[in-house]
This record gives sequence, structure tokens and C-alpha cells, in this order.
Amino acid sequence: MKNSSAKTLQSSLCSANFILLVLGQGISLFGNTMLRFAMSMWVLDETASSTTFATVLAISVIPTILISPFGGVMADRVSKRAMMVALDIISGIVTLLATVFFALSGFNILAIAIMQVVLAVLDAMETPVVQSALPQIIGRESTDLRRGAAIINQVQQLSQLLPSFLGGVMYGLVGIRPMMLITAACLMSAAMVECFIRLAKPLSNQDDAGICLLDVIIGDMHSATAFLLRKEPTVARLAGVCTWINLILTGFSSVSFPYIIRTTLGYDAATYGLCDGIIGIAGIAGTFIAGCFANRLKSRNAPSLLFVESLMLLPPAIAFLLPCSTQTKLIMLVLCTAAVIIAVDFLNLILVPSIQMRTPTALTGKVMAIISSLTICAQPLGQMLYGWLHAHCTVWLILLISALASLPLAWLARPLFAHLDDTISK
Repeated sequence: MKNSSAKTLQSSLCSANFILLVLGQGISLFGNTMLRFAMSMWVLDETASSTTFATVLAISVIPTILISPFGGVMADRVSKRAMMVALDIISGIVTLLATVFFALSGFNILAIAIMQVVLAVLDAMETPVVQSALPQIIGRESTDLRRGAAIINQVQQLSQLLPSFLGGVMYGLVGIRPMMLITAACLMSAAMVECFIRLAKPLSNQDDAGICLLDVIIGDMHSATAFLLRKEPTVARLAGVCTWINLILTGFSSVSFPYIIRTTLGYDAATYGLCDGIIGIAGIAGTFIAGCFANRLKSRNAPSLLFVESLMLLPPAIAFLLPCSTQTKLIMLVLCTAAVIIAVDFLNLILVPSIQMRTPTALTGKVMAIISSLTICAQPLGQMLYGWLHAHCTVWLILLISALASLPLAWLARPLFAHLDDTISK
């Protein structure tokens, strides 16, 4: 029986559909990350202000939150393959048009802002499509989904880390416009790969014929919300756990981590870049290790992982409270943050597949889109929270607050995760 299950798992992960999905996502993410990196360098060179580009990215979050649910509705009603292909082609065309515009007019911060917002919206629409396609390709058995999710996470980590290493060299050698052309080529190539993915057509609903598109979207989102709040509140609670983790992790990693290294400890940009690279490598290692343990990973392990994720920030808090050397504080901060990232990688392989397994196929796209919107909302809130903390608290206290933030959640969530693997929505 075990051999049969292992063969099924191996065949699903080695299937052409899954390989094409992973390859398409990897190429697309590589191009998008390359473009964001190149744009940040260009804006910094032209304006000498990284705040300007950060503001553009922050503004792009707003339409992303609003449009993401629409992507979820489309993912459940339109061919997922067609959606992935179309969104990557449109992203590639937008990038090509922007390249031509910048070649003719030169640097234009408004055009950069518009391009970033459009690309962010298209990416937000594609995310629930991919998340809802994975259970259809892999199946809804927990080990299968966790192994598949681990591979997708590894590809995402690599696709974000490699452009950061290569982007600086390429930007210095060829400049912004060739890098934009490389991004457009990546997006078009991803679309070509995704053309060969084979997915079942979504079930058509004859009752929706002749109904206004806005009414269809509202009706679908109402169905997904009712599912979360009434039929399957367990999924809503899991979404709450995801949102809280994202709030703390995003705020700490994007505000506290660079602020402590650059401002509190006084290290230069090169040192921070090295530390950030170590965290990126830890993220890749975490997804790989978690994937190796996917067949042993159970939902009841989640509270323990939450405890570990929280307590890992206690050592640097103690180091900053005591008269330790600057080097000791830096090493403690980087190593413990890397441990937090690895623990979160394990948590992701429990939370996301658990949500997918308990969500009916017809609602998967919409439910994942709602959860995506919630976690995206948590990002600027976490950044503002940690910005406020650094303005009013000492570093050791901020680290202590971060360490204790998830402990009550870990305790309260024990009943939620205790029997999570027992029942699955069909």
C-alpha cells in the first residue's frame, strides 16, 4: 500500500503538467524579480532616493488587494491554463511597450509607477490561478500537496534570490532597457511553456447566463465568504494564522532586519547585502528540508513550529540587552532570523495545503484570492507597526515583542491543528 502511494506521489510530481507549471512559474518569477531589481537601481541612479521607488511599490499594493479577488473568480470560471498564458503575455507586452516608451522619452517616474501598478495587478490575478491549479494537477492528498507546494516554494525562492545576485552585474553591464527586454522574453517564454499544461475545464453554470459580470463577481465572492464564515470556519481560522504570521514576519524582515544592521549596528550596505543573501539561502534550504519531510509533516506539528518561530528571536533580544560586541549581535540576529525563516517554510507547507484540501474545487480560486488579499493587507500594516516600534522602543524590546507575538497564537491554535488531518472537504 505504501509502495503504491509512493509511486502515485512520484508520478504526480514527475508528470508533464506539474513540470510545466513549475518551469513556467520559475521563468515568470525570474523575469518579474529581475525587472523590480533593475527598476529600483534605475530610480536610485536617477533620483538618488530609494524612498521614491518604495512609495511606488506601496501604492501598487492597493489595486492588488482590490483586483486579487477578481482573479480568484476568473480562476474558478475560466480555463486556468488560458488565464496563466494570457496574464504572462499581457505582462510581457506591457514590459515591451514600457521599454519602447523609455527608449523614446528617457526616465519618467510616472510611467514607472503606472507600469509597476499594472504588473502588480496582473501578478495578483495570476497568484490564485496557480494556487487553485496545484490541487488539480497534484491531487488533494496531504503528502502530495505538501511536496508539490515545497517544490513551488523552492522555485519561488530561487527565482527571487538569483536575480538579486545577477541583477547588479547585468544592470552595470547592459543598463535598464536590455534588462527590460530580458524580462519581456522571460514572460513570453513562460506563456509558451504554460500553453502545454493540460487542465480540466471549469464547470459552467447555466444560471449565470445573461447576468452582469459585476453581479457574478459579487455573487461568487459572497459564496466564498459564506464558505469561510459558515460552512468551513476552520479554513477562516487558518487564514487568520497566515495573516498574523505575515504581519509579523514582513514587518520584521523588511523594516527591523535592515534597520538594525544598517542603523543600530552601523554596518555598510555590502554587509547588509551579505546578511540578506544568507536569509535568502536559508529560505531555499528551508523549503528543501521541509519538502524532504513532507510525508512526515502533520498539522499537529504547527503549534510546535509556531513556538519555535517565536522563541528563535529571544537570543538576539538577550544579546542586545546585554553588553555584547557588535559582531556577536549581528551573528545572533542573522542566524536566528534564518531559523525563523526555516520554521515559517515548514509552517507554509502545513497551512496552505490544509486550506487547499478543505476547499471545494469550485471555490479554490476565490478562497485563495481572499486569503491572498488578507496577507497582502498585512504587509503594509506590519511595516507601519515596526516603523512605529523603532521610533518609540529600544531594539531589545522590539525583538522581545516579536518573539512573544506568536506565542499566544501557538497556544490557542492547538485545538485547531490537533485533528486538522482527519476531515477534508470534497
